[in-house]
Amino acid sequence: MQKRLRILVSGRVQGVGYRGYARLVANRYGLSGYASNEPDGRVCILVEGDEAALDQFIVDLHAQEEPLIEVHSVEVTEQQYTGEFTMFEPHFGDFQKEMFVRSELALEYMREMIKLQKRSLKTQTDMIEALRDMKKESKKRRDVLERMIEAIHSQG
Repeated sequence: MQKRLRILVSGRVQGVGYRGYARLVANRYGLSGYASNEPDGRVCILVEGDEAALDQFIVDLHAQEEPLIEVHSVEVTEQQYTGEFTMFEPHFGDFQKEMFVRSELALEYMREMIKLQKRSLKTQTDMIEALRDMKKESKKRRDVLERMIEAIHSQG
């Protein structure tokens, strides 16, 4: 059975590729419609297609595996099916504004990645130092054991 849904998705869904993600998922299930940014920070999706495919589409809209996207809620409202769409496409606003927002977000993520990388390198350095200390301690214990074995053999 063919259905039409209006879906409002909230969370970190603007400026992170969510409309493109919605298009990929819609294409996977053979759905048609569009996704657009709302002024309140949500993404509005108007989608039509087979009921079973729409059910799976809604599940996938939570974008669990997407590192930049963070979905807080998905509100679904059924509407009258019209069959007006032939494909699914994201609707974009002003190109310069969208590029600026995405560039700013990319810089923010790069800063976070650099911070994480520095912490990771510090942890690795600390681990290498600890391993060197363990190696030195192990060598000392081996030397002690060898002297003890030598002493035992010389007594025997």
